[in-house]
Amino acid sequence: MRWDEYKEHVKKALDSFEFDDEILGILKNSIKNNQTIFVGGNGGSAAIASHYVCDLSKGANKDWKANFNRYRAICLSSNLGYITAISNDEHYDEVFKQQLINLAKPNDILILISSSGNSPNIVKAAEYAKNIGMVVIGISGFKGGKLKEIAHHTAYVNHDKYEVCENIHDIFGQFLSAYLKDSASEEASADELSAAQQPSIVMSAGRKKKK
Repeated sequence: MRWDEYKEHVKKALDSFEFDDEILGILKNSIKNNQTIFVGGNGGSAAIASHYVCDLSKGANKDWKANFNRYRAICLSSNLGYITAISNDEHYDEVFKQQLINLAKPNDILILISSSGNSPNIVKAAEYAKNIGMVVIGISGFKGGKLKEIAHHTAYVNHDKYEVCENIHDIFGQFLSAYLKDSASEEASADELSAAQQPSIVMSAGRKKKK
């Protein structure tokens, strides 16, 4: 495939990409709602999941160094020791679900990334998360697969090449980070403007009466 041809695939895929707007508000309010964000995927999507968690943990937070009230994100694809233990002693289909049993609580957020949407470990994690009351966000390609059917909210690219789907999924993660950081900056600016517009009240000190 020539570069120009591949580039056209990516452009076409990007134009076809769609996502539920509610995803933005869910992630934005996760700090206020004391929610942990879990992200998982296989292969290239595992690397993308790690990228999402890096950006949510650092890049999405305004004034990161001075800000101790940050997005709390965990990558389910990164705990190699536990992943291999689960795979060896149980089955690879269980690698994400079993971690959620350890770590997740109802109302937490689960982001699953899968081009096909049909990977058994992705489907099992989505079903478990939904059953315990987590918010499930499915990011998929191809025809969306079972993940698109199970998830409460979806981001979907209508394309049948893994590499192109992964390109778009990675771009979406970068967008989410930029959106969250910009939203925090806009809210801070609005708060500063509101404070500046408040009328100043001068309190006069009362005098003691002479006896």
